[in-house]
Amino acid sequence: MEWVELTARERSVFGKEACKKLRDRNEIPGVLYGGEEGTISVVLNPVELRKAIEEGGGENVIIRLTIRRDGDEMVRTVMVKDLQFHPVNGRPLHVDLLRISMEKLIRVKVPITLHGEAPGVKVDGGILEHILREAEVECLPASIPEALVADISSLKIGDAIHVKDLQAVEGVKILEGLESLVASLVPPEKEEVVAAPEVAPAEPEVLTKKEPKEEKEKEKEKVS
Repeated sequence: MEWVELTARERSVFGKEACKKLRDRNEIPGVLYGGEEGTISVVLNPVELRKAIEEGGGENVIIRLTIRRDGDEMVRTVMVKDLQFHPVNGRPLHVDLLRISMEKLIRVKVPITLHGEAPGVKVDGGILEHILREAEVECLPASIPEALVADISSLKIGDAIHVKDLQAVEGVKILEGLESLVASLVPPEKEEVVAAPEVAPAEPEVLTKKEPKEEKEKEKEKVS
């Protein structure tokens, strides 16, 4: 796990309006907590924060955070605990940072990736369902993997991969249930053949010969 550098300053303004003004200046509010120290409110540059996350391989990146405070600087090792985004424009709104110790175990969630090409898909046209996409693990911060790998290269239709089948990573303990389903390969969906509706045969039309008006009058006279 790589380290990235990030700078912040202590925040002295609070409330909705104050935070809005920070965002208008292209800054975002945040809080730093955890460990024996108290909570510190901070201000960060969202562009630098995103760059740090991308360079470090995701939100589990370990950050060496320099905080400017009353003319002094203090450095803390932190991780991103939560990052909130605007629902419309996607801009960062607020960040929670967690102090960590490189000598203490930490619990984080890491993604699960599928590796290989399943013959049940390539040959038989089956459908691969990726069910569990991340798993909680416990390890030292320096041992946090970028992802847990599931090898699907031998999967046939009807086969499945469980947590117990994930590739082991040294120093990393997976906290999910061993029988939790990660992925399965199911048969291809059959197309339904919709039968055309039956149409009842039309009844033949009975044509009635119309008698001329004069013939009808003659018949009446004969009867009279």
